[in-house]
Amino acid sequence: MATCLGVLLLVAATGCGGGDEPVRATGTGTPNAPGTVSKPGSLEGFSAPESVLFAGDRWFVSNIGAKVDPTGKDGDGFLTELNSVGTVTARRAMPRLGDPPLNAPKGLAHTDNRVFVADIDRVVGYDIDTHGQVFEAPVGGDEPALLNDIALLDPHTLLVTDTARGTVHKLDLETEKFESLATGMPGANGIAIDPSGNLAYVVGLGADFGGGDVWRLDLTRHPVTPQRVGGIHGVLDGLAVLANGDLVISDWVASQGDRPGKVNIYRDDGVEVTAVEGPENLHGPADFTVDPAGRNLWMPAMPDNRLVIVPLP
Repeated sequence: MATCLGVLLLVAATGCGGGDEPVRATGTGTPNAPGTVSKPGSLEGFSAPESVLFAGDRWFVSNIGAKVDPTGKDGDGFLTELNSVGTVTARRAMPRLGDPPLNAPKGLAHTDNRVFVADIDRVVGYDIDTHGQVFEAPVGGDEPALLNDIALLDPHTLLVTDTARGTVHKLDLETEKFESLATGMPGANGIAIDPSGNLAYVVGLGADFGGGDVWRLDLTRHPVTPQRVGGIHGVLDGLAVLANGDLVISDWVASQGDRPGKVNIYRDDGVEVTAVEGPENLHGPADFTVDPAGRNLWMPAMPDNRLVIVPLP
């Protein structure tokens, strides 16, 4: 397995109060260019990091918070901002002081100079420059909700997974209204849209977080009916669709205990292509992203309070 050898950044964590541990890099080396690193490495000192977003030359990480309760409305969640060479510019960038708190922020998306984040039963939006809250849309409904991951369908529409309801919602950013797009995906978690924009893929945790599947959504059809992809099964979380259509999927392997997680690449029919080599002690690989150069995965290891950066094969 690859070891954490490369320095990724010079860290200048700011605003770290209340006993927070500053974010720091491990390893040796220097960055190559924005969004790329010369060798694998890690960033440590987050607070249950769940998702990573590249928004131009600014990067964001969602932190569920010290209580690590994905459904708890405890107000201790926040977003960390980094610049294009990976320096932490604001550990608690959002919410801004005086804005309503975040509880357990997870999936992230970016459009129209705004960062959007899923937070249990609502999607919240922030101005990328001022860090002020500019948007809030509650999902509504009588059933418990657990909004999890977000994918940008077009500049005005988000697709949002709902783990508790096994559903993908469509969120209109102009009307701030949700509508159900597809149901029947137990523990729906990570979501990604293929390069054509016509297909979305969803990975699941399973109804009781005991193991779920991969689903394909044909966005050109109405209604949208989920189709299972191959025999992939696990405690699935992160998902990306590569330029060639292959799927990168992370698997916690077990929702509890000390078993390490794994990341694999599959064809779009579910046949495994290869494993992604990471550190041996990778736990809870969550909602990763592929860097702008398409070379590395930036992956939250949520139970370990760190990001792991590993090269794609």
